[in-house]
Amino acid sequence: MENQQLQTIAQTTQTNSDVTTWALPEGAIARLGRGIIADLAFSPDGESLAIATTVGAWIYELATMEPIALLATERGLVSTISFSPNGQWIATSNWDGIIKVWETETQRCIVKIQGSPYRNALAFSPDSQYLAASGSGFGGAYVWNTTTGMHVASFKGAAPSKKGEQAPAKFLVCFSPDGQSLAYVSGRGALAVRHIETKEHITILKHSSRKQIQGLAFSPCGQFLAVGSQNTSSNRQNTELQVWDLDNETVEMTDSDYGGDKLIPAYSSDGTLRVADLHKDKVMLWDASQREQLDTFEYRGNARNAFRFSYDGQQFAIATECEMRVWHADASLTVASHLEHTVSKVRTLFFMQGGKTLVSGYAGKSGIVFWDVVQKRARQTLSTSYGSCALSPCEEMLATAVGENGETIEVLRVVSGTPITTLIKHKRIVTALAFSPTGEHLVSGDEEGNLYVWTVEPWRELREFIGHTGEITAMVFHPNGSQIATISHDRTARVWDFENGEQFASLPIAVESDVSLYRGDQRQIRRIFNHLKPGSSHTLARPPITFSPSGDIIAGGLQREIRLWDATTYKTRMSIILPDTCQRPNVVIFSPCGRYLVSGSWWQEGQEKVSIRLWEVSTGKNIATFWSHPTDIQDLAFSPDGMHLASGGFDGTILLWDMKPFIDA
Repeated sequence: MENQQLQTIAQTTQTNSDVTTWALPEGAIARLGRGIIADLAFSPDGESLAIATTVGAWIYELATMEPIALLATERGLVSTISFSPNGQWIATSNWDGIIKVWETETQRCIVKIQGSPYRNALAFSPDSQYLAASGSGFGGAYVWNTTTGMHVASFKGAAPSKKGEQAPAKFLVCFSPDGQSLAYVSGRGALAVRHIETKEHITILKHSSRKQIQGLAFSPCGQFLAVGSQNTSSNRQNTELQVWDLDNETVEMTDSDYGGDKLIPAYSSDGTLRVADLHKDKVMLWDASQREQLDTFEYRGNARNAFRFSYDGQQFAIATECEMRVWHADASLTVASHLEHTVSKVRTLFFMQGGKTLVSGYAGKSGIVFWDVVQKRARQTLSTSYGSCALSPCEEMLATAVGENGETIEVLRVVSGTPITTLIKHKRIVTALAFSPTGEHLVSGDEEGNLYVWTVEPWRELREFIGHTGEITAMVFHPNGSQIATISHDRTARVWDFENGEQFASLPIAVESDVSLYRGDQRQIRRIFNHLKPGSSHTLARPPITFSPSGDIIAGGLQREIRLWDATTYKTRMSIILPDTCQRPNVVIFSPCGRYLVSGSWWQEGQEKVSIRLWEVSTGKNIATFWSHPTDIQDLAFSPDGMHLASGGFDGTILLWDMKPFIDA
């Protein structure tokens, strides 16, 4: 019945087989990537797998490893997910702490509950009547009626043991087989089992406060509770399995001989206790009662929290940005599928090959992906990136930050991915890279404000630009290569003579005294002049900077405004005051024709989607607005002909936009 319901979803709501077009925001033509994975859950019949991501909740058919549905997209940012045992409902919770219950058959939300912003763990009771979520802060749990959302019970957690102590991201909850009681993490290293209707304490199980509980599982008879945990105070991996006899409140078994860093228990329907022992690159499956190894399989990529046993303990799944692997106890094998998911935000975007290929660099160590724009699929992945990267004008070389902390620069061949050279100079993360327009030089900046110039073939350090004292957040060459503009966390924007490394000018980023320079809502302009004195500095987390294609204007993003400077006099030409919904422009770029400017903002509280805005440079007018990603815009890129715009988000996806209706190229 339940699998038929999922097939109905696929037939009625996702009739388009092109997954890149599912649930797009208005104006977007494709989505590249399927979001950052946070959690997963098996359907009760074990034939489907739901994956919680920053885009929404994807449902995959395990037989084909293909997505058949996508829900919870109106906000996205789904952090946890669970199927009801009867297969009728799917529960999700998101970053805002909103819990929703969806009808499996209709994909309709029937219940909306304000939960906790601590990424609630979710669990249905065996009869699917109740839905439980972990509490906020330091443990506890809440229980609601599944179909009405009516509150049933609340169990408080412990208070922090010391002032300023940060709560863990997620605690666990687990119903007993008869559905009468609930086991939950009640504090650091502490477990409680409470009767749901009477609120009576059945037992309190004391773990060490140094142990992080990673998995809970009731035995089918309800007498035993298996607990997997990790010692968080030790540098070495130290996991432990304990089985508690709830009737006698004693530890039936303790096993600390597992070698991974996560330990997930589950009982099969016949009472066999299975354990998934997760290592950095493999999963070992055990019959814990007999201490017998059942199977081992390797996986690629970062698993984070995306792993789970099926309801009957017969299957185990793990999802990463590279693949999804599913283990079946009966067949003693794993099934793998490549997934277009990531584990981190998009950091860098640029088009190449005349707009046929889009290159995206991801933060952390998620790599660089080459996307076929026509086919809308990943064509090649380089796994050595640390986020910052730059393409040479000839499109043959790619410079990227690598190393344990992103402090080393590696230059690669674009086609083959083979290394050309390694540049070692920076001691901290390289935050910005740029090739000169001729391709003869490479400039690199880091989080300490250091700027180095390198010659290309032969590769050597040429000079250093001295002046910045904070992180280089962005830098760009003048189209003729004679100058380079930089902006930093030190609240300065500078223009340098590229040939000798001397500073041409420091661009004014303080509030201007001449009100005629400002464009936008007059009420907002008055508010700025009432609250900020002329000459006071702006701040921004990652201020951007860019030259116009003709080189006559420099544009930068400041708090509350987009500033345009004259690239000859270095004085302010115009300041575009931003609407309240986009006051932190994280990225600013010119269209190839130079007549338009596009800005992407940070998320603000209360927003479901973040805005991308198209501005007319000559007037400062906002001529189009696109409500795009569910959270921060990290980078933007125009295709060479200006007809398409790519936006990369903190959600790990890229949206493609058709700009033809808005831009006169």
